[in-house]
Amino acid sequence: MARWFDNVHPGLRQFWHPVAAVRDLVGAGPHPIRLIGDHYALARLETGWALLPAACPHRLAPLTAGTVDGNCIRCAYHGWGFDADGRCIDIPAIGPDATIPPTAHLQSAAGIAERYGLVWVSLDEPLTAIPADPEWDMDGFGRADMPTQTWRASAAQMADNFLDVAHFPFTHMGTIGDPDDTVVDAYEVERDGWSFSSVHRHSSKILTDAASGTSDFETFERTMAFRCDAPHHVRLQIEYGAAGVLVLMFFHQPVDAETTKLFSLILAENIANGQMTAQQHLEFQSEVGREDRELLEQLVVKAVPIDPGIETHTRADRSTVELRRILADIAALTEEIM
Repeated sequence: MARWFDNVHPGLRQFWHPVAAVRDLVGAGPHPIRLIGDHYALARLETGWALLPAACPHRLAPLTAGTVDGNCIRCAYHGWGFDADGRCIDIPAIGPDATIPPTAHLQSAAGIAERYGLVWVSLDEPLTAIPADPEWDMDGFGRADMPTQTWRASAAQMADNFLDVAHFPFTHMGTIGDPDDTVVDAYEVERDGWSFSSVHRHSSKILTDAASGTSDFETFERTMAFRCDAPHHVRLQIEYGAAGVLVLMFFHQPVDAETTKLFSLILAENIANGQMTAQQHLEFQSEVGREDRELLEQLVVKAVPIDPGIETHTRADRSTVELRRILADIAALTEEIM
């Protein structure tokens, strides 16, 4: 039987996912969040962030219609209060001395943290750490935060695309693609637990010419170092020679079976030194992303096959084949539990 990995695979519960950019959240909440196909309420309590199932166990009213009351989320229907651990700590209708039923409690997220301006969640005990990025705190790098986007594609498909260097001269003809650089040189993939990395050299259009929209362009060699952290977060470090280093981080929130939220962060030395502005980077990377998105959203099946017999692979696909191995390993863990 063919096996596929999609946005609602239960194995995703054991890994970290971004669920919101802090800049997009107004007030303490509760804010509606959808992750791996289920609905949740995200709130900033006095003790920090909390993520609980969206439905109050009493009459299934949405907690996102409620309020934050100090250290609890209070349901708007009957005032039940829940702390960050999901414990029901107050049922006004039965008085303060009554025994709270054990079924009144909710299951909170096993892990929740704020990093890179994002709120991260692991629904079950996480098998990995939140992806690391050493340049985030370095003075020599300026930052540009892409607006949060929602794509009609699975997170695994998007990671597959961001790791794939063979599509540049075809999908990205309007931006970075060099039509004369179609061969992917031999490269190695190094696996390290739930992560893997690879390094490539290739020819690219010069960024300033591609951004201008003119038909004339220059090309240059650049070095790209990829790292993928399970389940499907991608970090790309690009060395531009005199123009310095650019780091792109692609973090994915598997919303439901059809859609994924993309949180993209840009760190660049040429922002810090004034050679380029953050806005210039945002505009150019938005155009590169648009080219990817237009293609990916046409894929009918919103999943990546983890059965090696479904697709044809070549030596140019070593990174994306390794992604499928990671996903297959996640699926295997879930099957062992079942």
